[in-house]
Amino acid sequence: MSRNLTMIPVILRRALAGAFVAGLLLSPLAWGADGKEEAAPAMKAPDFTAKDLEGKTVRLAELLAEGPVLLDFWTSWCKPCQIELPELNRIHKTYRDRGFKVIAIAQDDPKTIQKVKPIVKQMGLEVIVLIDPKKEVGNAYKVRNYPTSFLISKDGNIAHFAQGYMRGDEKRLEELVAGMVEGPVEETEPGKTE
Repeated sequence: MSRNLTMIPVILRRALAGAFVAGLLLSPLAWGADGKEEAAPAMKAPDFTAKDLEGKTVRLAELLAEGPVLLDFWTSWCKPCQIELPELNRIHKTYRDRGFKVIAIAQDDPKTIQKVKPIVKQMGLEVIVLIDPKKEVGNAYKVRNYPTSFLISKDGNIAHFAQGYMRGDEKRLEELVAGMVEGPVEETEPGKTE
């Protein structure tokens, strides 16, 4: 028990250091040699193919031809993932007519992969769900924690990176998505038509 308590600071320090490095690598701004803020070089998202729940092969490059994509890496046993997925589904439904897609990539291993389809059905998810039991796609994106998401612009550049989920994170994500798709969101009150 005392060993577990002494490991917490080490684990926390490693997690914070990893998050800091990831933030530096994926931040849209960097510091120039003169100390002034400047745009960092864009990072290209690795292209991949993976199977959906019906066994159909999906390729990232083909989806990006239609518009921006959010990759969300999750697992069936991750509680924050299960809170975040309905929010991502809502954003997907709001912007899909403008080319935006959410791809939820299940990182479950062969022992838990059978839980993915029932969760998707229970939640009524309309996002594109892919399975990655060997973590080939997750490893290409260096995913180590869940949920982890990458917002990718139509040109294939990573525009935003997030690790973990706290209620309210979806608001910032939706602002970014709205800025990437053409035209403002038109909201109407329920029951009213224009």
